[in-house]
Parts: sequence; structure tokens; C-alpha cells
Amino acid sequence: MTLLGKEHKDAIFELCQRLIEENARMSFTDIENIEHLEKWFNDTNVLLYGKLNEAGQLIAMVKATRGVGNKAHSCYLAAATHPDYRKESQASSLTNEVLDDLKNRGVLIARTYIYSWNHASIKTIEKCGFTLSGRVVMHEYDEITGDYIDDLIYYKRLV
Repeated sequence: MTLLGKEHKDAIFELCQRLIEENARMSFTDIENIEHLEKWFNDTNVLLYGKLNEAGQLIAMVKATRGVGNKAHSCYLAAATHPDYRKESQASSLTNEVLDDLKNRGVLIARTYIYSWNHASIKTIEKCGFTLSGRVVMHEYDEITGDYIDDLIYYKRLV
């Protein structure tokens, strides 16, 4: 596991662009330009973790956004794996390492939201010991499926 910084911005941007190319529907696809990453790097409540291959290519990434003030005990996670490295447990192993680091930083609970159709991410997060705590019913309309999708809310206590 590597704590990602500005020196990794090209690798992060490349992964985000790859996710955009495959029409992934998740938060990392909001990165339209490399300058957008500066917001992440300049936010002291955002930690970026990654796994790099020997060539320096980012193969998996977790973004942890810590709460502020009376919410500083919690963290929201978003994760992605490079398409060429899926089904290798990259996301689950990185997530478990991230959870250990967050616990050492004083985080007591981690949360994530996952679209109800995203079975691979659901399987991964449950493998990491997260518990389904609820859902945002009919969170948004999905033009691809022609139906409304729920946003599933998962959490894991780190204490």
C-alpha cells in the first residue's frame, strides 16, 4: 500500500480516465482534468491510498474522506480497481490495509455507498467485513437499465 501524493497525480488521472473510458459509474469518473485532483491533494481530510505495479501504474485506489468536527471519528470510502487487475482481490486487500491505517489514525467507523446493481463492489465490501445498514431507495434513475436504483449504505466499525 502506498499513500498517494502529488507525485502520483499522473497515475491517478490515468486510472480515472480508464474508468471513464469503460463508462464506470462511480465518483472517480468525475475527474475531468488533472487540476481537479488538486482539490483532493489540498484537502487535509482526504487520504488517497493505492497499489502500484512495478511500472508505476496505479492498479487499485481507495479515497478516504474523513469527517470534520464532531464527525472526525468517521470516514467515507470510495474504491476502484484498474480493469486489467480485477478479480485478483486487489480492492479487498487494499481496503483492508486502508482500514488498518485509518484505525491507527483514530477513525472509529468507515462508511461507503454502493449502487444496488454493483454486485462486484458489494461482494468486495462484504468480504472486508462491512455491514449493510440501509438504503436510499430510488436514489436515481438509471438510463442504462431503465429503472431506479438504490444506493446501499455499508459501514464497518474499526474499534
